[in-house]
Amino acid sequence: MTEQNHWQLIPAQDFCCPSPPAVTRLRQGWLRLLRLLRLHAAEAEPEQEEADLPDYQAYDRRPAVAALDERLGSWRQEAQAGACFLLDPPYSGTAAIARDWADLHGWRTLTPPNTTSLERADVEQWWRGQRGSGPWLIDDLARYLLRTVEGMDFVCALLPRLLQGELGQGLVVCDSWMFAFVGRAWPLRLPRVYCFAPVGPGLLRQLGVRASDKVLCRLAARARGNPGLALALWTVERQAKQELPELPSEADDVTAFVLYTLLLHRGLGVALLQRVLPVVSPDLLNVQLLRLEQCGIVLREEERWRVSIHGYLVVRDFLTERDFWPDGF
Repeated sequence: MTEQNHWQLIPAQDFCCPSPPAVTRLRQGWLRLLRLLRLHAAEAEPEQEEADLPDYQAYDRRPAVAALDERLGSWRQEAQAGACFLLDPPYSGTAAIARDWADLHGWRTLTPPNTTSLERADVEQWWRGQRGSGPWLIDDLARYLLRTVEGMDFVCALLPRLLQGELGQGLVVCDSWMFAFVGRAWPLRLPRVYCFAPVGPGLLRQLGVRASDKVLCRLAARARGNPGLALALWTVERQAKQELPELPSEADDVTAFVLYTLLLHRGLGVALLQRVLPVVSPDLLNVQLLRLEQCGIVLREEERWRVSIHGYLVVRDFLTERDFWPDGF
């Protein structure tokens, strides 16, 4: 660990996405034009050796676990029944940090309901099937609902029980896009909602990025304060053979619904994706997924489709321009 730990857990309402200066916004537009023309801008910043580039999935999470423990330590020790919520922007690594923290303190990780239990909204049966006892972790709330009429019933039955402490003490990790959706679909505000503070030059250096303050501030703004995304972007910038993907020219409203659904659920298999988007024919859905995969916008992992880390920013812009409800990160 470094002498100063730049990881910090803050109330979610205090999160402020880093704003790029005007020159950075102009540069981003210029780089986008160059990418469309398949040209490259000359970089004035010395390149970091490829062997030394930090991995967005393999950085040292112990300082982040320490920051989480510092913020939630009193609440954990008091063993208060009820839940805290931890927001997890895509590819931020927050869920992995929470799992490390839970393992450190001997908390069990709950198993998500299967599709049948989800649609029956039988929280009692699901709870009886959990192994062990004591404090618990839900490491991905997106696995507890589907954006269908029946698929929302389980989480609507679960959340009141979590807030009232009926299931004991627990930490709930919620994807930031899912949190924005639940905030609109559910009538109550969730208490004790936290997130990690946006990444800045100090944390980027702690994660292994070597550059000037100017470059690091620009990187933090481009990544919207997301540490995992910042590391992935940094690697792309340092590797001349790799570029960020662009959406296909055929991208349309159906593309937008497919991408929003994948972000909302943090990835889905084709069968569940079809259930959430019944108006999209199976053939058209397959064409959309394969086209997006060819462009590098989505990827397939163990039969689940999800938005790729390198395609995330362009997808976020695409959905925002089409008035989809984005996360706050």
